Amino acid sequence: MSNMKIAVIGANGFIGSHLVRTLLEDKTIELKLFGKSKTSQFPNYKPIEPENTQFLQDNFKDLDYIFYLASETIPANSWNDPMLEVQKNLIPFLQFLETVSSIGVKKIGYLSSAGTVYGLSEELLTENTNTHPFSPYGITKLTMENYLNYYFHKNGLKYDIFRISNVYGEGQDTSKGLGLINTLLEKATIHKKIQVFGDGNNVRNFIYVKDVARILTKIATSKFESNHLLNISSDDSLSLNDIIHLMQKDLHMEFAIDRLEQRGSDNKKTLVDNQKLKSLLPEFSFTPIQTGIKLTQDHILHTLKEKSK
Repeated sequence: MSNMKIAVIGANGFIGSHLVRTLLEDKTIELKLFGKSKTSQFPNYKPIEPENTQFLQDNFKDLDYIFYLASETIPANSWNDPMLEVQKNLIPFLQFLETVSSIGVKKIGYLSSAGTVYGLSEELLTENTNTHPFSPYGITKLTMENYLNYYFHKNGLKYDIFRISNVYGEGQDTSKGLGLINTLLEKATIHKKIQVFGDGNNVRNFIYVKDVARILTKIATSKFESNHLLNISSDDSLSLNDIIHLMQKDLHMEFAIDRLEQRGSDNKKTLVDNQKLKSLLPEFSFTPIQTGIKLTQDHILHTLKEKSK
């Protein structure tokens, strides 16, 4: 049986790096890695050239699976400048799909956003829930999902769309404005003070990054023939106030709380259903959020200790 050929675009990112480490555990996988940085901690890595057709043909021809994790924006920084989403994310994605859909690539795994594509809703969000994104970030994510369906019908390119909830865990770069749990832990540890936008009752689903990496790996290597649209979410939906309570109770952290005005780009409540994921991977077990937060905080403390040496 021949080895499976998989590529990861966005290999240096938070989710991407954890995904790469998980994929590297399987010695039957031939892995090719790409990203916007010139260098990487991983072998077999190249800076990607999304506008270079020859580069794409040379490096992606006949691959079994491509994980597309590349993203240049976050919901907050495109709120006042929607053209950022088109220029930085949508156009490069279309250029990429136009080429790889015609050179024998079997399947694309695209990381979308459960927190933004559904829009404002009080109901439990299944994959069949109507999508009404209100932010440029969510609108573009949904548009990119729809273009995958276009290239499936046009060129037969199969796809998996992963609508991922709020990810946390070791190594997240919070300087870009992403990562609620990691940001709270870092602020509370370093500054003994956190910022809360709104009343703290905003509800999100939180999933541990290593769980995400294991889920993505299992789905890609299972070689499912059909296209999938999947919510990637855990069993843990909590409010910001719930997270603060866990930090105080389970981690015994002490910090002040600075309450600020609610941001327009934030959803009030996002309850993401994961029953379809569970039916696809019935043996999978999620990391409890108390465990995940403790592992994340231990990593933050270790990193700070190493920097102080």
